[in-house]
Amino acid sequence: MRIGIALTFLITMLPLTAAMVGLIYNQNSKMALDMAETAMAGASQEVVVRVRSLLDPMQRLVNLSVGFGKANRTGLRSPDTLHALVDQLDQFTNVSALYFGFAGDGAFWEGIRISPEHPTAVTGHLPPPGTRYALRIIDWVDGRLTDNLVYIARWGKVLGLERLPKVTYDPRERPWYKAGLATRDVATSNIYVFASTGRPGMTLSQQLTTEDGDIFAVFGADLSTDTLSRFLAERAIGRKGVVFILDKENRLVGFPRPELTFRRNGDRLEVTKAEDVADPVVADAVRLRRTGAGDRFRSPLGQKGESYLVEFTPLPEASGGNWTIGVIADEDSFVGPLKHASLMILLAGFVFIVIATLLMLLLSRRLTQPIASLTRQTEAIRDLKLDGAVEVHSSILEIDTLARALATMRTALGSFITYVPKNLVRNIIESGTGTQVGGKRQPLTILFTDIQDFTRTTESMDPEEVLGQLSIYLEEMSAAIYHHSGVVDKFIGDAVMAIWNAPERDDDHVTNACRAVLACRAASERLNGDLAANNWPIMPTRFGLHTGPAVVGNVGSLERMQYTALGANVNLASRLEALNKRYGTQILVTEAIEGRVRDRFLFRPLETVVPAGTSIPTALFELVGATEPGSPHHVSAGDLERCRRWLPAFAAFHARAWSDAATLLADFAAIYPEDGPCRLLLDHCRQCLADPTATHHDAVTRIETK
Repeated sequence: MRIGIALTFLITMLPLTAAMVGLIYNQNSKMALDMAETAMAGASQEVVVRVRSLLDPMQRLVNLSVGFGKANRTGLRSPDTLHALVDQLDQFTNVSALYFGFAGDGAFWEGIRISPEHPTAVTGHLPPPGTRYALRIIDWVDGRLTDNLVYIARWGKVLGLERLPKVTYDPRERPWYKAGLATRDVATSNIYVFASTGRPGMTLSQQLTTEDGDIFAVFGADLSTDTLSRFLAERAIGRKGVVFILDKENRLVGFPRPELTFRRNGDRLEVTKAEDVADPVVADAVRLRRTGAGDRFRSPLGQKGESYLVEFTPLPEASGGNWTIGVIADEDSFVGPLKHASLMILLAGFVFIVIATLLMLLLSRRLTQPIASLTRQTEAIRDLKLDGAVEVHSSILEIDTLARALATMRTALGSFITYVPKNLVRNIIESGTGTQVGGKRQPLTILFTDIQDFTRTTESMDPEEVLGQLSIYLEEMSAAIYHHSGVVDKFIGDAVMAIWNAPERDDDHVTNACRAVLACRAASERLNGDLAANNWPIMPTRFGLHTGPAVVGNVGSLERMQYTALGANVNLASRLEALNKRYGTQILVTEAIEGRVRDRFLFRPLETVVPAGTSIPTALFELVGATEPGSPHHVSAGDLERCRRWLPAFAAFHARAWSDAATLLADFAAIYPEDGPCRLLLDHCRQCLADPTATHHDAVTRIETK
């Protein structure tokens, strides 16, 4: 049925989609040329607006400066004039130079915007570092015409001064001056190379006249072609298009690459003719226009012969109508998007059909989706991923009932694993064999903990208070054990029994157990600090740790069983915890532990004993701390020193040199008077010295009580 629905849908939709794509393609084809013409006209209009935005403020600047010059005619050749020019350059950042050329004697007062990376054309070398402006003053001093250049960072901060050996510049012979003489309005010069900066550009100039109409000066403002080139570089048509400006002699007034707007002819810089520019596309377009192609045409251009659209538009606002805007765009920029759009429409149609077909298939599978979801939930429960809830809803009663039953099973299993080690539950589920009474023999590391004098400490507390404090304590102990790969086997009142290397194998179970014990000790100290701060009785903890073979498995009946470890080594670990009371220690381990991990932890040797209920002598050690680099429980310098002082005293005791041992232990006790093992061994030495025939001379101490 699902396949039939999909085929019916495809037979209906494929012809409709093909017809829609064909119609859209035809409409787009008719719009392609209109889009090209609109884009190119928009580019031309934008250039017109940008040129006006450059020239109109400059024209106002020229008018204001001419007004200033007329009003201050008698003081025009003074520092105040230069100050005014610098202020105007600060405000009009597109202007490269402002100046007054005087008619009578050829004096010239100019403010120049300096480019730090280009040498000035006047001197031929770089200006002083930090220079922003140069002030050029050509005037008569002591009957002699001088040419001086002052470099400044700002008005009032002079960086350097140069005096040219002779005066070669006469403003009255420059194009801008002659253009200003020709009209009373603001005049625009042709493109030429500026004498001060050596860069090509044009000048807006206007004459200054007396009340009688006599011309006494001409004011000029320079606009570099670099400024035009910068904004032309930002306005491109298509991927390979270009916008540029020509003057009436087909020279490049503005071009996106300003370095191509001029070229060197011997010692002179000349503005580049468009037909000679190092851009074959532009050169070909200008050449075709000159030979009669007109102002709008389509033609192959450049070395690759790619098809371009070309349009030339007069710019009457600039240079008296002598400028022309050229716009060139590669045809593929307009046809290419059309092709791309058509392909995208085809792709979209295909994707639409695929998605719609998939939706049909998905709708037909609506009945099977809840079952698939229930399957995934069952697999998650199998993997003991019990977070969240079973959220499967179906309008089919049987599926909905199954979903609610599965949710109940997840909740029950989540509660169950709080009583049984999670790894054990996972092993039972993965094996698929169920549970049965029995076990197997394997190496284990066993930990027993107990709170010192718990019954006496809590006898004055309410049961609810005892339960609350004990729950917090057991949670902290359990977290430290689980964090180091251990399993809490059972809680025995306030005591904890934990094992390593079961039910999952742990090749480094002794090390992990030692790390866990140190973490438990730290957690106990932290809890006791909080209890003392809140005026609660503290709960100091003692630990016993041993490793060896034991039987681990299910103990009990078919109706009720428990996963635990049994054997002599388990009993020995339990006895170790109780022996802490005898020695006044907190963590006791056996030689089996010390021999496995002595390179990672610091141990202090104690007596060799036969604990109550056992028959095999066991050497005891106190676990002091970790020596592993970076361990959070690293042994302190004080503990290292204490153990260093302990070793010779213990060696004498172990050798049964009672007199030497008593002396060394007494010295140790003087430094560490609260040390329990020292007091116990010192009393033993003194008894041996007082009664040489007594049985306590034996090398092994037998403990008769638990």
